[in-house]
Amino acid sequence: MKSNKGLKNYLLKIFDLNEHELQKTLLLQLNVFLLITTLLIVKPTINSLFLSTLTSHALPIAYILTAVFAVIGSYFYDKALEKYALNQIIEKTLIGSIISLIIFTVALNSGINLGYILFIPYIWVSIYGLLTTSQFWILTNLVYNIREAKRIFGFIGSGAIAGGIFGGYLTTILSNFIASENLFLIAAGLLIICIPITRYIWKNEVDKSSEAVSIKRESTFKEQSPIKLIKKSQLLSVIAIVVGLSVIVAKLVDYQYSHYASELISSPEELTGFFGFWFSTLSVISLVIQLFITKRIVGVFGVGNSMFWLPIGILIGSVLLLFIPELWVVVIIKIADGSLKQSVNKAATELLSIPIPIDLKKRTKPFIDVVIDSIATGIAGFILIFLINGLNISKLYVSIITVIMISVWIYFIIKLKKEYIRSFKSLLETTHHHAEKNNHKKEVPIASIVDTVKWVLENGSESQIIHMLYKTIDYHDERFFKSIKKLLNHESAKVRTLAIESLYYLKTEDLTPEIEKLLEDPNQEVTTDAFRYILNRHSENSEFYYAKYLNSNDDNLKNAALLALSLEIHSKNKLHEKFQLNKWIDQAIADWRNMSDLEIKKNKMLTILEVIGNSKMRAYYPIIKDQIQTGDVDILNCAIDNAAKTKNLEFVPFIVSLLAQKKTRQHAIDGLYKYGEPIIIYLRDKIAHDQIDLQEGVFIPHVIEKFNSQKAVKTLIFLIDHTEHAISIEALEALQRLKWSNNNLIIKERFILDKVLEECKKYQTTLSTIHSQLPLSHLEKIPTEDLSEENKARKGLLTILEHRLDRELLRIFKFLGLKYLPDEIEPIFEILKKGQDSQRANAIEFLENILDNQLKHLLIPIAETVLIDDQLTEDIIKKFNLKSYTEYECYNILLQMHDLKIKHAVLYLIMQTNNTTFIPLVEMLIDNPNETIKLQAIQTLEHLKTQL
Repeated sequence: MKSNKGLKNYLLKIFDLNEHELQKTLLLQLNVFLLITTLLIVKPTINSLFLSTLTSHALPIAYILTAVFAVIGSYFYDKALEKYALNQIIEKTLIGSIISLIIFTVALNSGINLGYILFIPYIWVSIYGLLTTSQFWILTNLVYNIREAKRIFGFIGSGAIAGGIFGGYLTTILSNFIASENLFLIAAGLLIICIPITRYIWKNEVDKSSEAVSIKRESTFKEQSPIKLIKKSQLLSVIAIVVGLSVIVAKLVDYQYSHYASELISSPEELTGFFGFWFSTLSVISLVIQLFITKRIVGVFGVGNSMFWLPIGILIGSVLLLFIPELWVVVIIKIADGSLKQSVNKAATELLSIPIPIDLKKRTKPFIDVVIDSIATGIAGFILIFLINGLNISKLYVSIITVIMISVWIYFIIKLKKEYIRSFKSLLETTHHHAEKNNHKKEVPIASIVDTVKWVLENGSESQIIHMLYKTIDYHDERFFKSIKKLLNHESAKVRTLAIESLYYLKTEDLTPEIEKLLEDPNQEVTTDAFRYILNRHSENSEFYYAKYLNSNDDNLKNAALLALSLEIHSKNKLHEKFQLNKWIDQAIADWRNMSDLEIKKNKMLTILEVIGNSKMRAYYPIIKDQIQTGDVDILNCAIDNAAKTKNLEFVPFIVSLLAQKKTRQHAIDGLYKYGEPIIIYLRDKIAHDQIDLQEGVFIPHVIEKFNSQKAVKTLIFLIDHTEHAISIEALEALQRLKWSNNNLIIKERFILDKVLEECKKYQTTLSTIHSQLPLSHLEKIPTEDLSEENKARKGLLTILEHRLDRELLRIFKFLGLKYLPDEIEPIFEILKKGQDSQRANAIEFLENILDNQLKHLLIPIAETVLIDDQLTEDIIKKFNLKSYTEYECYNILLQMHDLKIKHAVLYLIMQTNNTTFIPLVEMLIDNPNETIKLQAIQTLEHLKTQL
């Protein structure tokens, strides 16, 4: 028992795991182990059967078909993820894979000459490897938060390598006793085990945190085109080319490897054993290189130069094969390809992504890794079909083609190295938004990447240091330890904070004595991160540290310790129990209630709110609600920030209610943004049903705009069409800003054209409703005091309609600002409204020269009506061929507009007419979602019924 506990503690320590993480981590590791083991049983088996039956001549066609089905499969897989729950997709994929393996077994044992049907399992195994591993990592992302993932994913990933090693050797051994066709049943049996593991993980780790992830996880990265993003970035373009060339060369090497092996080994069982042995051997070699050599190669030669190792290794082997066409030479080439690709080349390629912003990386990296890979596979297939099979030249010429392709590959690596340095330097010269504005930039010397990073950390300006710390914090590179350690004494609190956060992940030396001194730092962020560092390094006696400082007489220390504790044990139920966070929160609340010093009391409450936000403990949510009602701006904003941290929808109405207040507006907007993209739909539905007051609703488009996504564009378009004018205009302006700040967002030209035309027609409709009131225009000349209540109501409605013309004209020009530069369009509107006649004429002339013919036909006459000093003349009536509505038709049109003021004015006018024929119009508004309209409609209806 003692030895088991010792082993467990050893595992926790050596792999930097927490006790409560061990079970789920081992289960996930077992899951990926089984998936890759299955792959390494099935893949060599199918390869041997395929090559034994169809020979290597069929491989190029298989490459092309695999590329086609991989791209198609990737598209439908993305669509399925949008429609169905992930756990359903994973389970159905596993069940479908098991059934497929059983069908393959039956078919292969039936004695039928399958022939070209073997393309199906060959393509299937490629799609299986892509799909199941992709699903596994998506599931894993749902289980761990970002901090946990940084520590644990490497350990879980080792299960995949172990599966590759075990599966290959198992295939080699079993192929001596079991026919190749029956190995599929063993693979199916292993996959069955994955189903209960997946169900358990989903039920116990994903479902129980569904509230926390429901908003956070449902963000979309599918709206922007990765192709356009890659084309716009020189660095990404060259990376894509290099990746594509590496895949083409790898497939050419794989063809040679398979061809020589199938020609020299005729027995399917022996061929299966051969492939299985080398698949696993390559995994072992790759693992050894990864653990003991990669870091040194990249450290000594730098990222750019490390990229040369793989092509040069294959180049040497390919040249050797020209003179010694033997299987052992091909095996050496395969060893160079298989081992260096997954170790040195993989590490260097991943480091290339440092200069790429995270959002851009998330959109483009999967496309490069999957789609570019698949397309390159297809290109390799075409090369082999047309140059080898088509021209029927010797297979030895594949080496010549490989040498040519490697030469092109090396050329683009040289370009990639230069572009990487250029991109890196441009990033260093960019002042980070977290730094103070008065920093003086220092010229950064360009040396190796590692030396450049160290130089910046040791000699850079504050902004450069902060920028570099943000860029390198996720890479946990021990080579930067000493440089970062020196920053613990930097004069900038922000630098000290980021230095501690970086050192949190580095293991070169335990800096507890140095970090402990920072517990006296005047900046609370520094002290909070210092506490977190100590807890992470001394988890076995962390209670001592926290009991010491949580019971301190220094209230600042107590606050920092409590904050650190809440951050460190977030979402870790066992640690919650271990440290009894609720007890310390209760103690802090009690201290706050007994405090008399207002400043100290305020700081205590700010700490309590942050702790509640970090811990997401529901029992304390009422405190956040209470503090949202407070008058203190700092506490109010802190309450908003931490309400948003909980991702709990019950806080949304409170946060929305604070949008109208200038002192809390920005925090409310940022807080709603933290809920993630699903909050867009929530806010859209609330505002569409008039469940948000107008004074708050006008700021909802600002929230949606922050998401800067295609979903935000779609929602803003909805708000433009379905909300009150004030909100609609704000949504239109937000859409305009998105359009010109992000070229990757799609706003179709047809949509803009249709909306301008629609708004022009609305403008004409408003003119027609005014025209319908023209017989009453004589009221303008009668003093107001001499008018009856009915005529006062008519005059008021006419005035509102005339003002609405100006607003509709504004909407027209806002939509034009989506098609043409706002700097050109917006001044025209101002000139038309306020300029002199000559200026207005010039503005209309300018419009006539830039507008499309279709727009010109409707918009120029509208622009010209503004010249008539708001008088609706006979000329205008004829020009637009305005309809003359009946009074009933006029009111019906006006009541259907998204305009509260017009609705109120029409209802008031109807009441004053005492005309019971308007009862059906009033009844339309009885169920209106807006309470004020609904109440007025009820009162008007009751009044009219008394006239019956």
